[in-house]
Formats: sequence, C-alpha cells, structure tokens
Amino acid sequence: MKSLHNFFDAVLSPYELLPEVAEAVKTHLVEANLCGMDSHGLQQIFGYVKNLRSGRINPKPNLRVHSVRPTMIRIDGDRSPGQYAGKVAMEKAIEVARQFGMGVVGVSNSNHFGMAGYYTCMAAEAGTIGFATSDTSAVDLAPYGGTKPKLGNNPISWGIPTGTLQPVILDMAAGTVSGGKVKHFAYQGLPIPLGWGLTETGEPTDNPKQVAVNIPASYKGSGLAFVADLLCGPLLGTAAAMFKNKAIHDGANGTGHLFWVLDVEAWTDRKEFEQRVQDAIASLKETPRLDPNQPIYYPGELEAITRLERLQTGIPIPQALIEELTAFFGEDCVSQLID
Repeated sequence: MKSLHNFFDAVLSPYELLPEVAEAVKTHLVEANLCGMDSHGLQQIFGYVKNLRSGRINPKPNLRVHSVRPTMIRIDGDRSPGQYAGKVAMEKAIEVARQFGMGVVGVSNSNHFGMAGYYTCMAAEAGTIGFATSDTSAVDLAPYGGTKPKLGNNPISWGIPTGTLQPVILDMAAGTVSGGKVKHFAYQGLPIPLGWGLTETGEPTDNPKQVAVNIPASYKGSGLAFVADLLCGPLLGTAAAMFKNKAIHDGANGTGHLFWVLDVEAWTDRKEFEQRVQDAIASLKETPRLDPNQPIYYPGELEAITRLERLQTGIPIPQALIEELTAFFGEDCVSQLID
C-alpha cells in the first residue's frame, strides 16, 4: 500500500514526528484500511493533523515507563499519538507476561489509539492472549435508555493465538457501531440503519450526517463502555471520561488505555491450547446455518479475508472522502493516493 504510505508521509512530514512515532501511526492506519476497518484508517487523519496543530498530540513524546509491581507497568504517554503509546505498551505487556506469566500496562496522557484489535493481534502473534481497551477523545455515547452522551464509545478487544496465521481477534465498539463507521457511511452517501445514532435532539435518524449521539449495543454495550471508562480513567489516577476536559492537553485529561497479556505457557501447553482453539473454530463453522449462503465466521476471520483481498485489489476510498482530503490537504498531497 505504497500510495497510502506516501500520502501519510506527505501530510505528517510538516509536524516532524519522531521516525518511530510516525511509523507507528502510518502502519496502524494502513493496516486498519487493509482489514476493512475503514472507520479507523485514512479518514482519521483529519483529527490527528488538527490535534498536531493544536498541540494535543506531541510529535516528539518522551514516554515515561515505570513499574508499580513486577507485573504492573505505568506509562505516561506525554501526549503521544495513541498508536505509538499503544504499541510500546503492548510490547511491554508481552515482555512482562513472558517473564511472569501476566503483564498489565496502563497508559495515561495519550490520544486516540486507533484499532484495538491491532494490539491484541500483536499479543496473539506472540503466542500470548491479549486484551485492550481505551477511553476516547470524545464523550459521544448515550447510556442505555438515555438521549445525551455520557460515555465514550469505547473499544473492547481480545486476541487469542491459534497456531495459524490467523488468530482469533474480537474487536468491538461498545456502541452498536463505532462513530467512525457512521462517518464512513456518510462518505459513501449511504443511510444508516435506525438504532445506530441519535440527532442532537435525541431523535433516531438514518442520516449519518445528523448523528450527534451514538447508541450503545443494548444495556450490555452501555455497561462495557462504562467499565472501560473506569478502567482507563479512575484506575489510572484520572477522571472518568465524562469529567475530562478535552480542551486541556495534560495528563489529567488525556486519553487512557489498558492492556493485559497472559502467557499461555504459564497455564497449559501452548501447542495443545492452540489445537483445541482450532478444534473449537472448526466446530463453530460447522454449525447449521440460518442462511445457507451466509458463512459463519469466527472473530477476526472476515477482517483477515478482507485484508488478503485488498492486498490484491487495493483499498477503496469513497469519492467524498477524496474531495474532503483535497480540500483539507491540497491536490499535491492527495495525488500521492494515486498509484
């Protein structure tokens, strides 16, 4: 996906990110688009550049890492792009888990970290089990039964190794869908199903451009969002997301993340575990179908299929998104998207 990398190089270069920081952001965004998670890919660049301009994102972060206890690590992200702080945090969690059987890393003073499944995939590919969650840069999710936002539309992800090239990756928003997915429907000029979002006045809408409040995925999604807000705020010594002042760029108001890694070998034989996971996947896929033409996928499988397809055919970009990119960054930058 050279053209997408070239585009990100062009739009990020004026902000002089540290090379390792820029690489983490670019790689993560491209991977999101490859997997079909377009909500967390190219279209996110507007917000990141605005935050670089405002100072919310620090292009040269100095992450401060310290141990609370042997298996518990704290990281001050120094207003880092979340993709960089998240990558460093998950690498540290894997390292600690391999030594002690479990590693938990909490990150504060960070920013939007993108696709939660990116990090749990890192863990699974290392032969460990990974968990990731985050609060968000915006409080845009109504609690179940409410019409006003009080929660972040927070991600929840688990990654489990299978002994194959495709781990089990559960990556979900606490809302019916992510806010980015609603926006992607707007770029495509498509209506959204009722039940995805509310207008500013609390009315259901099928117009993605009118969505001001995201709707939780039932009371269960609402509960998961609230727990994630508590894990990524109060547990890490800051406020819950509903009380953070996003206009202030400091540790008390920045985005928080939590990563948890278990070393399979601390619990059981890894090869036996992976074989049992493969057996469970095979049984899952043999389930009689409601629709004979609709395959049963295990978590992460459809994204893996999409990734292979897009490596061959390219990443589709809606024309409306191209036009907005051109208006924001100029034709010279956007021309980098054309192979």
